[in-house]
Amino acid sequence: MGHIVRCHWLASALRDTCGDPISFCMSQDDIGISVVQSRGWPVLRVAPEELGGVDGDALIVVIDLPGGVSAEAVRSLRQSDPRSLVVLMDGTCTGRIEADLIVSPIERLPDPSSWRGFRGQRYEGPAYAILDPAFAGVPRRLSSAVREPRLLVSMGGSDPYGLTLQALRALDNMAEEFHVTIAVGPAFLHEAELQSWLAGARRQYECRREDSLLDLMVNSDLALVSFGTTVYELAAAGLPAIALSITEDHAQSAEVFAQSGSLMHLGLFSAISAAQIQSAVRELLHGEQLRLRMARRGQALVDGKGAERVAKLLLAKISEHSIFRAEGGIGTTHRA
Repeated sequence: MGHIVRCHWLASALRDTCGDPISFCMSQDDIGISVVQSRGWPVLRVAPEELGGVDGDALIVVIDLPGGVSAEAVRSLRQSDPRSLVVLMDGTCTGRIEADLIVSPIERLPDPSSWRGFRGQRYEGPAYAILDPAFAGVPRRLSSAVREPRLLVSMGGSDPYGLTLQALRALDNMAEEFHVTIAVGPAFLHEAELQSWLAGARRQYECRREDSLLDLMVNSDLALVSFGTTVYELAAAGLPAIALSITEDHAQSAEVFAQSGSLMHLGLFSAISAAQIQSAVRELLHGEQLRLRMARRGQALVDGKGAERVAKLLLAKISEHSIFRAEGGIGTTHRA
């Protein structure tokens, strides 16, 4: 769901800035489509390989798919409307070479040889993390001293690999006193199993289903999550976190936050034991100053203004687009 929410906030920022009509092209995701439509956006049901056949005269085409898009699909799109500015939110798929712009909160392919033939521009770094603009208004954390820490568990919109239960089983055997809130996503796949497990759990758990996790983050003291858009939100909210990754790609991205000091990354979920989760949680529970340092580093890394920043960037690039494509040139990279 992260890519859908990200596109929603970018579309909102573009609408607020220029007022032009915006449509979403989506396929094979009924839950995601219902979320987009509930927020007032028109949806065209189109598969990625069919983008070139979409009627219209779009100034900007933003492609944000979990698996990326092929170079052939981008070429087809460009042939159907060569005036469109093609923007990718994934800098690892083959379509990147054909795109005009790559916008990504993480630089995943730093080797210049990976970009041979690319004539566009890359804007990469946490400054381009697209979030709910409300995160930009979260005040800096001034203290981490609490009597009973509140721990937030969030494993994404659907949690396909069951990380919620993996985390809860580890937490349930800990002797320390802390409150646990489980944020269940809109497409959560393990509802029956979760409710069955909760009925026999040693601890008491609070389950929440919210459109936004902002309030839960602001009112929590630490988090246990799977890597994804949530990690960028946690950084902006100043909430220190422990992360599990579901793919090698996520693990590489998580290391950027771990190196910055805002996140403890345990690695791939399939190789993580209950004891490792307990040890990391215990370290944060007892480390008030560590939590405060992590909170400050997270908010220094992600300011919550990415949606507005990217919207302004895209609009500025429209006027340059026809000249840039006509003259050719080589690709450029901007990091922030």
